[in-house]
Amino acid sequence: MSVATLWSTPVHTALLTCGDVSQLAADPDSLARYLPPGHPGRDLPWTSRAEKWDGGFHAALRHGTGAWCALVVLDALVGDASGASGAVILHDPRAGAANVALPGLPWGRPITVPTVPGTLVLVPGWLAWQIAPVHVGEHRTVLTADSG
Repeated sequence: MSVATLWSTPVHTALLTCGDVSQLAADPDSLARYLPPGHPGRDLPWTSRAEKWDGGFHAALRHGTGAWCALVVLDALVGDASGASGAVILHDPRAGAANVALPGLPWGRPITVPTVPGTLVLVPGWLAWQIAPVHVGEHRTVLTADSG
């Protein structure tokens, strides 16, 4: 598993193996072991639920209910090569964030994460995110989890 840290805000993304995804589906409390070393979410309790995102599903801005929020794509029928269908789009909700878009720097710009099987997205609970519309004929099964 390779974890990428995005922005200066601690946003982590990774592409998990099939075995890791199966482990999380069977035991969502094991999420902590997939967090980067030293991550404060490793010592917190997690609650989770599975969501089915069928064709036509989308969601406006959401936030986690705990200190940290994680999304894990358990399975997906994906036909959109661009990655836009069902993508998780991260937005920095802090005042003025949209006014800080500087050439070569990521701040002030949304980050789009395609939702292919095994995708892990971990963000602070206060970070805003949305789900782009899922194309008809596609679906995603996603584990959403919030830390205590």
